[in-house]
Amino acid sequence: MFKRIAHVCLYVRDLQRSVDFYGKLGFTTKFRFTREGAPFGAYMEIADGNYVEIFEDRNLGEVVNTGIAHFCLETEDMDAVMATLKGRGVPFTEKKLGCDNTYQIWLADPDGNKFEVHQYTSTSTQRTGGVIEADW
Repeated sequence: MFKRIAHVCLYVRDLQRSVDFYGKLGFTTKFRFTREGAPFGAYMEIADGNYVEIFEDRNLGEVVNTGIAHFCLETEDMDAVMATLKGRGVPFTEKKLGCDNTYQIWLADPDGNKFEVHQYTSTSTQRTGGVIEADW
């Protein structure tokens, strides 16, 4: 019935700051939204047909969480991603092999929206199926 998640939508306090941040990650602005002629949002493309949609809300409090725990970006080369992020001055956690046998790092955007980057292995539970014990 469904092919994939089309996009994840985030509210941010400063649209341009967030566009700049996601641009450092290699996202491109597919299109922008305006409201009464003023910039209001952006559709940021991660890869072909995969997007993060962001809308500005200058009234957001310090804690941004609408119930979405996080989103996750997949890579085929975690070490290359980490080198690129380091070179662009984007902080991230240390690489960890999760309980699902998938490598992961974590980042946060300027508004504190946390997200994961992961790289599947040949034994990743996402590929093998089964049951795993959560370790967090």
